Amino acid sequence: MSSVQEIEQALRQLPRQERWEVARWLLEDLQDATLSHPENGTVTPTLPDYSPRRQRIFGDKVLPNMVLVARAQEP
Repeated sequence: MSSVQEIEQALRQLPRQERWEVARWLLEDLQDATLSHPENGTVTPTLPDYSPRRQRIFGDKVLPNMVLVARAQEP
């Protein structure tokens, strides 16, 4: 198997369940390769900004830092 067409034909001959397993494996491998070997160096994941959602739900209320509250209550 030296061409993409040959690989595609071989995959089409597999039972459906095995094709899904190959597809899942390929997607996981591609995701792992993208995260572990980026072109420009290290990957820094972008976290979502929850402040607009929090503002929409709670308005201008100031929420207490529950970690500090729990520490203050500890003996």
